[in-house]
Amino acid sequence: MDIKTSVKHRREARIRELLNENLTEESTRLNTIRSNPVTNASSKPVLRQNTFQEPVHTGPEIERDPEKMWKQGHRGWYDNVTEPVIPPRNSSFTAGLMRRFAASVLLFGAVWGIFSVHEPWALRAQGYIVEGLSREMDFQAAQVWYEEHFGGPPSFIPIFGQSDQDTTKVNASATLVPPLKGQLVQSFAIDLKGILIVPEGDSLSSREVKSVETGRVLEVKKLPDSSVTVTIQHTGERTAQYSRLSASDLKVNDWVQGGDVVGTLPLVQSDGDQSALYFMLKDGDRSVDPTEVISFD
Repeated sequence: MDIKTSVKHRREARIRELLNENLTEESTRLNTIRSNPVTNASSKPVLRQNTFQEPVHTGPEIERDPEKMWKQGHRGWYDNVTEPVIPPRNSSFTAGLMRRFAASVLLFGAVWGIFSVHEPWALRAQGYIVEGLSREMDFQAAQVWYEEHFGGPPSFIPIFGQSDQDTTKVNASATLVPPLKGQLVQSFAIDLKGILIVPEGDSLSSREVKSVETGRVLEVKKLPDSSVTVTIQHTGERTAQYSRLSASDLKVNDWVQGGDVVGTLPLVQSDGDQSALYFMLKDGDRSVDPTEVISFD
């Protein structure tokens, strides 16, 4: 039996109870008048209003009538039902997002300005920025942190959990010779074409540029600024270009071995700057970062 039917039956029983009480009282009053006609002759008949009131309960809380409560304007069955309080919208997220956006714009503008200036201090700053952006993330440290806090590396990130034994390095079968012993002053990330190497000394032997591996000379080109560029076809589709040389004894179709002298660098360049080798390495038509396949340590 559901609540609504139970309440309806209780209401009907209460109505019958009230009607029986009224009929009993009225019958008792009439019997009293008939038995004492003189005493009650001057008394006026008392009219009783047939009103029904909800019984007052002093005991435990009873079940409310849902129909009555709905008519009284309640949206629930209990008086303590309140409307859900909607918290005010938090504007701190929008403010924080705007602050982060403004900081990002300022940082981007600062980096763009540094790369637009060709001063010595700007070149050093450019080197730091390029090194920071091109440096690989230490995934091993991140994997250890995950294992300490979560009991194992996350399976949804494929790079975690890989072992070095499963990694195969491209072109690892051939050992390439560094074209020049010196300091790397411009990384591949600057122009995505080649690197710039400054020799470690001023002697003739320190300025000698060597072939990285066996190959055939494709081109020996002298540029308007009197510098010489030598292009050599190496193993497979690998091509190397040695630029800013002062002289070279090679000719087209000459064969060289790894470590053979390709040419020499001048003491100073034509514009007065320190001499440096601009070295480019290609695999077919795709430029390759020489530091990925050659050890310059």
